[in-house]
Amino acid sequence: MFSLKPIRLAYAFTSCRHSYHSMLPTSSKKRRTWVTYSLLVLPATAFALGYWQIHRRRWKIDLIGKLNARIPAKPIQLPKNVDSSIQLPEFTHISVRGCFDHSREVVIGPRSLIEDFIPSKGYGSEWVVRSPNKYMQANMARPSASGYFIVTPFFLEDRPGTSILVNRGWVPYGARDPTIRPNGQAPIRIFGSKIQPLTCLDYENQNPHIRYSCRQIDQMSNDLKTLPIFLDADYESSTVGGPIGGQTRVVLRNEHASYIFTCFDWWYALYKSVFRPMKYLQFGELRQQRVGTNRSFT
Repeated sequence: MFSLKPIRLAYAFTSCRHSYHSMLPTSSKKRRTWVTYSLLVLPATAFALGYWQIHRRRWKIDLIGKLNARIPAKPIQLPKNVDSSIQLPEFTHISVRGCFDHSREVVIGPRSLIEDFIPSKGYGSEWVVRSPNKYMQANMARPSASGYFIVTPFFLEDRPGTSILVNRGWVPYGARDPTIRPNGQAPIRIFGSKIQPLTCLDYENQNPHIRYSCRQIDQMSNDLKTLPIFLDADYESSTVGGPIGGQTRVVLRNEHASYIFTCFDWWYALYKSVFRPMKYLQFGELRQQRVGTNRSFT
């Protein structure tokens, strides 16, 4: 037999809700409406971030393509009209000829040795890792836990009196003093790369080992009286007894696909959390209006 209890309960619930809504002051209704619509900013922001990450992914793919095309390219001569690293294209191999001024060496570090590219019997292969992370060479009395990059002013052969900055490579902590490695001090032709500088920490430098946390090109060039041009020597430019070159690694991470998925996932979740309650409230208010209209007719 058909029962009217569920219908009566639903009607009673709707009537109570309608009476509660009608008892709310006008300011409370406006406040609730303002808060509800202000929440729309959240899903809109998540959608905008996801759309922005799509463009960022395209930009990163183009940048990686340029990097992969420039790294294997032949080195170019340093133009004579260039006076700053900003005027040079990034990730480009550059060839310079001249000699070093070892009396003005500075160090960057501490740094660890990158040895995955060194041939089995090539220069630098005599450095082995002793536990824990200590580098040991046959002619050293004790191991070194870390090392430094040696940055030396380099006088250009085709521009007399003009010098630039060259990161020659890695040396252990005990070989910071250039007098310990006299065999590695000689005129040389450098094949280097121009790399974008990073944000650095500041050290309180003291002679004879002036130390920087990273490539602070402007400060180094002012301290050493050189042009603000910074090159990283490659491994083929290394000399026996000197620093181990090729310590610069350029890796561009492309994780924008995961960022896109995350942003649109947030957008969908916020859409469900904001739009559905808004639709429910609008449907409830519309139903309350219909109930009130029906009551007025009865």
